[in-house]
Amino acid sequence: MRKILIAEDNIEISDMMRNYLIKAGHTVYQAFDGEQAMDIANNMRPDLVLLDIMMPKLDGYEVCARLRRTMTVPVIVVSAKVAEEDKERMFALGADDYMTKPFSFKEMVMRVNAQLRRYYEFSSPIAGADRNYGRLTISSSRFEAKVDGEPIALTAKEFKILDFLTSHENQIIPKQKLIDEVWGVEEYIDENTVAVTIARLREKLAKADIHNVVTVWGLGYKWQD
Repeated sequence: MRKILIAEDNIEISDMMRNYLIKAGHTVYQAFDGEQAMDIANNMRPDLVLLDIMMPKLDGYEVCARLRRTMTVPVIVVSAKVAEEDKERMFALGADDYMTKPFSFKEMVMRVNAQLRRYYEFSSPIAGADRNYGRLTISSSRFEAKVDGEPIALTAKEFKILDFLTSHENQIIPKQKLIDEVWGVEEYIDENTVAVTIARLREKLAKADIHNVVTVWGLGYKWQD
């Protein structure tokens, strides 16, 4: 059983989503505007967020940005916006998946369960043990990265990339391998999405003067000690 937050201002759609998720064994919280979504997220600490974009008070873009300042839980966008630029913007803010309305509620449950499995059950080969790389400490079991004991605010995908690269230290990881390991084979993700996510990860690490994520041109990426 996992705690799911639905941030959706359409009551009928929200209730249908809730009913399907409850049948799947999850605990569900509902928010009908962006401010309420943030209040519930901060108080209840959900395991996954289903996020509409067009909501009153705070839109989904702002909610996603605020969530990513303190949480790495999976965020699935559920929106009537179908333009590529809207999807690109949400992925850049840290969303993990994007569903366009109208959608299948059964497919929604499958996507929710897939994200939960990937985030909470699938881990690196050294799960459960803290790994140290100079000033950087990685905990796969707690989904946590710290520099000098201070947590780094990473999205779920950024953390998974960092976790995978560090657990395969000094090995060149092809982009497609990262896609398969971080996003999963059932999601269509192009190589540009990987590059954008890597760039965001590097920017956050650079603020702590860590520059170990290296591009091996034409081959992929590696964590270089």
